Amino acid sequence: MMTIRRQLLLGLLAATLLCVLGAGISLFRSLLEETNELADLQLRQLAVALPDEFEPQTGLAAAQEPEEAFVLQAWDEEGHPLPVLQGQPALPRYALSGFADVTVHGEDWRLYGETRRGRYVQVAQAQAVRDQLAWQMTVRAGAPLLVFALILALLIVVVVARALAPLHRLAESVAGRSPDTLTPLAADDMPPELRPVALALNGLMGQFEAALAAQRTFVADAAHELRSPLTALKLQLQVAERAGSDDERRAALAKLHGRLDRSTHLVRQLLSLARHETALTASQLHTVDLGQLLEAAVADHSALADSREIDLGVLEPQGAAAAAPVLVKADPDGLQVLLNNLIDNALRYTQRGGKVDLQAALEGGRPLLRVSDNGPGVPLQHHGRLFDRFFRPDGNDAWGCGLGLSIVRHIAEHHQADIALADGEAGRGLQVTVRFPQAA
Repeated sequence: MMTIRRQLLLGLLAATLLCVLGAGISLFRSLLEETNELADLQLRQLAVALPDEFEPQTGLAAAQEPEEAFVLQAWDEEGHPLPVLQGQPALPRYALSGFADVTVHGEDWRLYGETRRGRYVQVAQAQAVRDQLAWQMTVRAGAPLLVFALILALLIVVVVARALAPLHRLAESVAGRSPDTLTPLAADDMPPELRPVALALNGLMGQFEAALAAQRTFVADAAHELRSPLTALKLQLQVAERAGSDDERRAALAKLHGRLDRSTHLVRQLLSLARHETALTASQLHTVDLGQLLEAAVADHSALADSREIDLGVLEPQGAAAAAPVLVKADPDGLQVLLNNLIDNALRYTQRGGKVDLQAALEGGRPLLRVSDNGPGVPLQHHGRLFDRFFRPDGNDAWGCGLGLSIVRHIAEHHQADIALADGEAGRGLQVTVRFPQAA
């Protein structure tokens, strides 16, 4: 691809050349018109002066300058040619009364003829002579224009180089950076045209730095959280190996299976968190019916809910909104992960025989998902930290890794949705509401 500098230079120099050529052609046409007018006037003056002033006995010599290269001819009343100037080409008699353009032997001529004192006078000049005279005048008048055009071309080269210098400095400053040095560019010292580019690069570097920081934090947290389960697995394996009886071995292996399940759950949650930390693209967004999403989620979690004797169901909307589907533009896989984590948390922390309700509705024109339970709930002082990674309030007997609500928060942010926490029905349990943006 052609560089901007080359495009500017070629474009400006080509425009300058075209302007010079246009000015030269215009100047030549103007001078040719003026030359034709002056030459026509000379033709008429010479015709008026002939034949008396240019009789051979006057002793006047024929003109030698190109601008005076005329063919002077005269005929008497009987049509016999009269001697005027010697050594000139003989043109046919055209019996004119004014001007005419003729072609003789492939050469264009300008003629003027009139009858005066009984004599027919004809004066002619070759068109090539006029063109040559106009061209010579154009060269003399256009020479300064060519000089100024060359000076302008040099100035264009210098000005383009100086104008693009800030762009080269910006490229060098960006190329010289590493992922560890993402300090913002000094946009205030740049030209106004480059300032938006510098600000956009600063924003991109800020996002890149935030992504690197999140990645480092994620890796550090994951390494920290995986260290304890892996250590516990190794210790439990050693306990199973040292078991003295089959009952002790079976009990140790059962605990080992439980710890493996927790470790597997932790790894899955970590992978899900990493996958849903990236922003959504337009190709991932589709129209999702939240009611159908809830019904599919209930079917997926019904076995777990039945094993804990928990009433899991969908609250039907009331009134006019009952027949209208609740639609949202979203990533179907992301919403499924969000809903699965909310339901999984509610089922895990709700006591046996409890209740978990799901709801999809429109409030104030905004679609929402709501998951509520009548479990022990979460103290109000911990609501602000529930979405932090690996945070689990004290006093919970259910095992978990503290990543479910963090995943929910990331998915909601990518959908520009808001999350609200409140107490459940009758002040018991926890209610999580995810409100999506109003449809355009």
